[in-house]
Amino acid sequence: MYFKVTPAHRYVKVEANGREGEVTFPTWLPGSYVIREMERNIVFIDGIRISKNKFWVRENFSYKVYTMSWDQREAISTGNYMFLNGPAVFPFQSFDERYCIELNLPEGWKANTTLRKEGERTLCARDYHELADSSIQASPDLKEYKIDELHKISTVDVLDEEFLNKLRLVVSKEDEVFSAVDPLLSSREYIFYFRFSSNPRGGIEHSNSSAITSSWNSELTSLVEVFAHEYFHRLNVKYLKPKDLKLNYEMETYTELLWFAEGVTDYMAYKLSWKSGGIKLQDFLKRIAESLQKLTFRGGMMSLAESSMTAWIKYYRRDENYLNSAVSYYDGGLILGLILDLSLFRKGLRIEDQFRKIPREYTLYDLQEAFSEAEVDLEVSRLPSREMLKLVRNFIDVDTPDRDRPYLGISLDGDVVSFVEDDSPADQAGVCPRDKVLSVNGRPAEAILKEIEKGKQVHLLLSRDGRLQEIGVVVGKSPGHGIRISGKDVSTKWAGEEFKFEVPSRVI
Repeated sequence: MYFKVTPAHRYVKVEANGREGEVTFPTWLPGSYVIREMERNIVFIDGIRISKNKFWVRENFSYKVYTMSWDQREAISTGNYMFLNGPAVFPFQSFDERYCIELNLPEGWKANTTLRKEGERTLCARDYHELADSSIQASPDLKEYKIDELHKISTVDVLDEEFLNKLRLVVSKEDEVFSAVDPLLSSREYIFYFRFSSNPRGGIEHSNSSAITSSWNSELTSLVEVFAHEYFHRLNVKYLKPKDLKLNYEMETYTELLWFAEGVTDYMAYKLSWKSGGIKLQDFLKRIAESLQKLTFRGGMMSLAESSMTAWIKYYRRDENYLNSAVSYYDGGLILGLILDLSLFRKGLRIEDQFRKIPREYTLYDLQEAFSEAEVDLEVSRLPSREMLKLVRNFIDVDTPDRDRPYLGISLDGDVVSFVEDDSPADQAGVCPRDKVLSVNGRPAEAILKEIEKGKQVHLLLSRDGRLQEIGVVVGKSPGHGIRISGKDVSTKWAGEEFKFEVPSRVI
């Protein structure tokens, strides 16, 4: 198929050439486990609708796409910037034919992509899978930052030299791991598409590129880590991947192993960022402690296998009850990665050297074989994830300093209840998420901590959906959600120094 793309303000106009027949717009994008319904952005198409995402078209047809998503997984087009993720804009007919895109850009615009250039303005992919694994970024203000001879950042924003130097260290360290698995992995060119955004940070991986956004006030550590995470996916997901994670652009694809594909990737991104000097040990310890903290909640009864399987309806649709009902395969996978690494370290081995033993398409059994020297039964990924708290205590001292402290069982965002812990005093008394706390024992909402510590009961005046509610809550004892970690013999040697880190609980 052939597409001629003309960017416009808030839209992209496409003139297409293919075969008369059916075209299909994807309903999801590889690397993002949520049904996105990309056809929802089609505002006009010269064709006949067959179903929600399929149309009957002639050999030549045109369509118009609304492109104002600030999500780096989709598409945006303004008067001076365009970013397209392939499946967000382009339909398919058959997967194994060539797909080419002609960019009809305004004068003075520049473009970056990993698609092959054929002629001055035409970009081609050998099949639809390659097109779906590629992005296009264009702007009159586009600039490049060189990381090394093979890696660069494409962006419209200004990046400081300190960040670039740290990223160079991280990329070099990750390439060492890649080269040990397959030297070709670190010998191909790679583009980081990047822009600052008002939205939280995020990224999506491709074989030879990644698309990343980060908030304007992001700390340097956060920026380094998200780049490191997406780049490690070049190995873990784009080269090595769960055997059952098959591409299907129209429906969910399930695997029990997202904890390894995503969570262990996060562990490796942090570890290699730390080992290369891109971040400090304390940054890594903070991430470990925060992940352990998530396992202390009721959602820790969910296994990492189930967390992986339910990514489509749980993780990507998190709500105020998430900590009661689920655990993140990122958090749990990171902790299981830590357990594997410390188990290997005790025998003089490293987790990064085990990736060469993993087949290109792996099962849980394959991972068990690859990490056999760690002597960790990976069936733990099918048990309640809080079981890993027991395993990690073999290597690291883990305390919950707020255990048995006065407690209601809620988290507040300002004066609004953002979380109610199951079976907590607040839950039993009838407090709901989104309740606005007007007063506590007749005092302003900000006095809640002092009032909890003073007595055995607190009286809350709440606004719930515009109606006043008066609720008395008997003060109970916290089950302990604050986390304090410190080194034992093996982990102290692994860290190269004595360490301690504490993450307080936000549940009061």
